[in-house]
Amino acid sequence: MKYSEWKTLSDTDRKNTGWYRHPHIKTFTLFTIAFAIAFIIVVLGISKNSTVHLNRKPTAQEAFNIAKVFVKDHLKQPSTAAFPDNSFKPAIDTANNSYQIQSFVKALNVNGKMIRSTWDISMHYIGGDWSEKNSWQVVSVTLSPEN
Repeated sequence: MKYSEWKTLSDTDRKNTGWYRHPHIKTFTLFTIAFAIAFIIVVLGISKNSTVHLNRKPTAQEAFNIAKVFVKDHLKQPSTAAFPDNSFKPAIDTANNSYQIQSFVKALNVNGKMIRSTWDISMHYIGGDWSEKNSWQVVSVTLSPEN
């Protein structure tokens, strides 16, 4: 029903007409649905961007996580690598974006024997998403098998 038709109805006809036929309620409902859809799109867009790690310096835990990726590249069998969850020693210089991480890894060697090796990595954060390898410059990686 159009608003012009609504005006021509008598008071009893207006009272007996269902809410869904009322022109103001129809307009309100349509705008509410449009607003809800727009709100959901905006919220999903914001939450999707919250996973990006830009515009801040990485924490020690984040540096440790990316360091494990670089250390895996230096192992003979990287698929067998087992890193500790939180056992590492960081040395961070945020003024120079310099990160030095020390920890250990257990991995199979060439002979198929599981060995534990300590590793030390020195790297610089050059900007961007900390979880991407191209945001880091590796200065040195040292792997030392323990006896």
